[in-house]
Amino acid sequence: MSGETNQEHTYLIGLDIGTSAVKGVLMSAKGSITSREKSETAYQRIDGGGVQFDVRQLYRLTVDVIRRLAGALPRGGSIVGLSIASASGNTVLADEQGEPMIPAFSWLDQRVRDEMKTVFGKLDPDEVHETTGWPLLESFPLAHLAWLKCHAPKLLDASSIICMSTDYLHFKLTGNWSIDRSTATTFYLQDQKSAQWHSPYLQKLGIAESKLPPIRSTGDVIGRITSEAAADTGLVQGTPVVLGAFDHPCGARGSGILDEGQLLISCGTSWVGFMPIKDRYRSVSLRMLTDPFLQPAGPWGAMFSLPAIATSVDAYIRKHISDGPDRYREFDRLAASAGPGAGGLVIDPSAEEISDDLAQAEKAHIARAIMEGTAFLLKAKIDRLEMAGTRFSDVTLVGGPSETFPWPQIVADVLGKDIRTVNGSCAGAVGAAMVAGIGVGLYADERDALKQLVFPELIRKPDPSAATIYETRYRQFLNKYTTLGSDAK
Repeated sequence: MSGETNQEHTYLIGLDIGTSAVKGVLMSAKGSITSREKSETAYQRIDGGGVQFDVRQLYRLTVDVIRRLAGALPRGGSIVGLSIASASGNTVLADEQGEPMIPAFSWLDQRVRDEMKTVFGKLDPDEVHETTGWPLLESFPLAHLAWLKCHAPKLLDASSIICMSTDYLHFKLTGNWSIDRSTATTFYLQDQKSAQWHSPYLQKLGIAESKLPPIRSTGDVIGRITSEAAADTGLVQGTPVVLGAFDHPCGARGSGILDEGQLLISCGTSWVGFMPIKDRYRSVSLRMLTDPFLQPAGPWGAMFSLPAIATSVDAYIRKHISDGPDRYREFDRLAASAGPGAGGLVIDPSAEEISDDLAQAEKAHIARAIMEGTAFLLKAKIDRLEMAGTRFSDVTLVGGPSETFPWPQIVADVLGKDIRTVNGSCAGAVGAAMVAGIGVGLYADERDALKQLVFPELIRKPDPSAATIYETRYRQFLNKYTTLGSDAK
């Protein structure tokens, strides 16, 4: 079908269901972004470290974004497909009608204590990583389900479907349950290499495989917009819905990161480094989050993370800079007004702050030091990879901060590398739109899509004088802070 459709009037919708917002794009088959829409999400924090949300409300936010995108369709245009990229890792229990029984567990949830040991015994972290593709964490569905097994076993038994938030959205749009291999990785119940549900974990949890969504491939059409979803979204009934992927692999697609040697830095709630890698074993041995990405014919994806760094940065901003609605604009302005080196102030945004350092510091220096500290955390991760023999031919920065100033320039100066930005804050949604186009036959695959799509790009080059200052500041940073975070999302 590639090339047969009138691309002047053909459009795709890509959604990026992130931790802090639902974002979407209406993209022409040639790559022109006709509309970008966004709705903020909301979470409830409960005693004991719980973080949960109303998945019904997530659906309402999602269909509102779709409706606004559909409303921006040019006269004579048609929307031929929709796909979703998602942060995922959020656990949902649904009843026979497919409706949620309790609020969804967020991947940010920290209520799990000893429940995993109670249910599974002593898990071997290496075995978990090799099987699922991700290091053993206590804040994703495997942990959520262990908590439910211990504290609400009747609820777990009574559920008809055990899934994640993206799967629920797909069901509401199409009436069908399904999950792709990439998103299923964050479930921790999939044997990643075989793309089958891992029965030993299911047996320990007492979960029948029939309660889980079928695993399929990214790019598969899982269903079509139902009459109810058409009324909710403004889309034409019967519009194909295509299985997407985890958000960072979709961001890589949407910014042209397909080959080993390329590095994507995706700046969201967590800042994630994503690199295509041919050898899955190498990714696992480097303790990286591993994604099926372009399997079976192409590379795997390997990820490292500054987990929830945006949450830490926001706490610093609220306490030391501004707590107002325009606090990020003020943050950017102040950081831009300070010179490289932040007047000698060094901050690790992920660490416990040292109050004595900030009591007398200027707000501009605090803002600049927060940005520089985040870039130093990235450099520490990248340095470790390069010491292990990994080399990067180019680096691309996407996400909200990639569209601000001076943060992207600071990243270029600290890393000493050219920093390329393509599709900025909407790269994940654009990647999802590309997958939708592959699913409906507009493009043969990701490489064919990138040949047909034309995206503008911005390149920031390192400033030699700033880079010299940052070499000294980085050494000071490493000497001051010895713990630089974990590779959790």
